[in-house]
Amino acid sequence: MTTPDQQLLIQAQKLEPDALKALHERFYETVARYIQFKVGNPRIVEDLCGDVFVRVLEGLQRGRGWRESPQGWIMGIARNVVADFYRRRERMTEVALNPNLTSSRQTDPTYHALQNETHRQLKAAIDQLTEEQRDVILMRFMEGVDIKSVADAINKSPGAVKGLQYRAMKALAELMEKESEPRQARG
Repeated sequence: MTTPDQQLLIQAQKLEPDALKALHERFYETVARYIQFKVGNPRIVEDLCGDVFVRVLEGLQRGRGWRESPQGWIMGIARNVVADFYRRRERMTEVALNPNLTSSRQTDPTYHALQNETHRQLKAAIDQLTEEQRDVILMRFMEGVDIKSVADAINKSPGAVKGLQYRAMKALAELMEKESEPRQARG
């Protein structure tokens, strides 16, 4: 039995225009948010998203595709496109969080200041994780990708992804605690 996502990819493989449009609509936002967090520059995000969907189509036309999870397969392509981008640039750049992702509806400036500081600390802590741990955290918690799909995306078993997620969360908790200790001592 095929899932709706699998059926969509089967139709896209036949280059059906409606299926290609639906494929883009179904996965673009998830791919774009993931790439945005990784690279930060909106123009580069658009270019890399284009590269992802070109690779998806190339993979479908060559008969290569998802094993079990279309979302995992596509996120794996997105991960590889970002890695290729950084390999070409040969250096990592700072990534600013998208203000739309971190803004609060609260109007209290103190609340905003605390939120901004917490997001800064979280971003700094995430940057200290291993690349695989960062990818797992971003896909699982920023994009809501299931364990199986993350496993497909990073070519690991679901058990390995759970282990990476556990270690990443433990490291983040420790890093955030260390970061907040000086503030509590001052406060």
